[in-house]
Amino acid sequence: MIFLEYTGTDLEKWCDIIEDTSKKSGLDFYPQEFEIVSYTDMIGYEAYLGMPARYPHWSFGKSYDRTKSLYKYNLTGLPYEMVINSNPCLAYLMKDNTLLLQILTMAHVYGHNDFFKNNRLFKEGTKASYTLEMFKNDADMIREYINDPSIGYEGVEKILNAAHSIRFQTTRTIGAKKQRKNQKKT
Repeated sequence: MIFLEYTGTDLEKWCDIIEDTSKKSGLDFYPQEFEIVSYTDMIGYEAYLGMPARYPHWSFGKSYDRTKSLYKYNLTGLPYEMVINSNPCLAYLMKDNTLLLQILTMAHVYGHNDFFKNNRLFKEGTKASYTLEMFKNDADMIREYINDPSIGYEGVEKILNAAHSIRFQTTRTIGAKKQRKNQKKT
């Protein structure tokens, strides 16, 4: 059994210091929320790409089992944190991290947060205030389709399998068409 060397109050104190230092250093970020999670929760969030609510699909379970097995046999490590591009920005911290590692990781998270808020592709391609709600609504909608007798689990799974198979096969540069148009004009 691992006993933590810090309390929630310790983390809150350091979070306030880090947030203040980040602001003084010129970072511009969304409000930041941290959740302390176990390693099994972290594996779950990693499998579901960080989202606390996701639609059901066998590939997420496969990813979870694979990562859990690799971690169990010490063939891979787990992230110290996972940060979600949302407003407020959500970050998961591993419960078993030492206080020093939590402090460093929280400071690192503020860098992610600033990047998410100010990067052109994230600004134009996402609506951070709706991120978590969007994933929850998508999951609810897909569950409704699964429960619809005219569609059912098999019908939904067939479409999700096809979508998952091509998800990395497309250009994902937001604004690429607009940039090419502007280049042709000049």
